[in-house]
Amino acid sequence: MTEARQRIRELLIEMHGPDSFVRTVSDTVSLRQQGLSSAALVSLLVAMEDAFGFEWDDDIQPEVLRSISSLADHVVALRV
Repeated sequence: MTEARQRIRELLIEMHGPDSFVRTVSDTVSLRQQGLSSAALVSLLVAMEDAFGFEWDDDIQPEVLRSISSLADHVVALRV
């Protein structure tokens, strides 16, 4: 789980730069409330597909996309 969270954070930093909010945002805080745009979220999801080797389902629950922690939980659940 920790590895998945760290990798997602790295992807966000690659997208937004080292001085972005991503460095200090809590794993459980809503990324959207921190200013992540819809376009940036889509870019993150595509980057996650490449990084973790899976494809998102069309019917993914919105709660999964909320935070670094919820995204990591989903990745770990796929690997089980």
